[in-house]
Amino acid sequence: MKDNQVSPSRPPTVWVDQSAFFQEHPSSKPIASPDIQPSPSQKMTAAATALDLKKSLPDRPKRKIPQLNQNPWDTFEPVAASSQDRSLIFARHKTMKGELVHIQELKQQFSPATGFLELMEQISHPSFLRLIESYHQDASCTLIWEPTEVSVSQILASSCSITNDELLEIIKPVLEGIEYLRGLGRALATLGPETVLLTQSGDVKITGVENSCQIHESEMNPATMKLCALADVVTKLMLRNPTYEWNPRSEICLASWKVYPLTNSCRSVHSSVSPDSQLM
Repeated sequence: MKDNQVSPSRPPTVWVDQSAFFQEHPSSKPIASPDIQPSPSQKMTAAATALDLKKSLPDRPKRKIPQLNQNPWDTFEPVAASSQDRSLIFARHKTMKGELVHIQELKQQFSPATGFLELMEQISHPSFLRLIESYHQDASCTLIWEPTEVSVSQILASSCSITNDELLEIIKPVLEGIEYLRGLGRALATLGPETVLLTQSGDVKITGVENSCQIHESEMNPATMKLCALADVVTKLMLRNPTYEWNPRSEICLASWKVYPLTNSCRSVHSSVSPDSQLM
């Protein structure tokens, strides 16, 4: 392997100072994936280190994320290079060929004591991209994420259109994820077309929850809770099909996100999907 190779990382969200999560080892070489030239690495966020996790996260059963001291490429094999807007390596398990993952390589030394893994174990919701396990070897860390197929930004760049039902199926999981974080006193650092992903089965996943920050209730509003950002995403999706007769509920919900509290916004969208049921 060449010394000047670097490792890929997560999609662009909000990247800040790397010192809190990693300790630099200039002489150490990253673990490179075979047959694939990784793209330049980004820096892991230090958002979690600014929090007192015991205070900000309630006591609840934790999802244990395995930490393995071995080379991940002894277990996985690369399938394809990174997709259009995400610098992750698509890979599969060497023996269980049906097990597909996205692999994120980090050239800096990972420090579990920083609280990153604890944060990912505590914040567990189906709307967020799931960290499956982490591999550690020498000074390198490799994160194994559940795979996704396409981002909303790729949908916007394509020629496909979207219907009312499809739009609501994207909105609902995102709002539920935002509401879940609100209950923890946290908010996403950023939300946009590139951070809303879809899996092969059509499930919607938000990436970047590790960058979420603690927020006081008095500071919660449509802008800080990323409802305005979500409204912008929805507007762009609706413009993909300008001649489509949108459900009036969609228009009402779109306007309400910038005015009403988050819980009301969640309920209004949920009633559009299932009028006889309640989200909260």
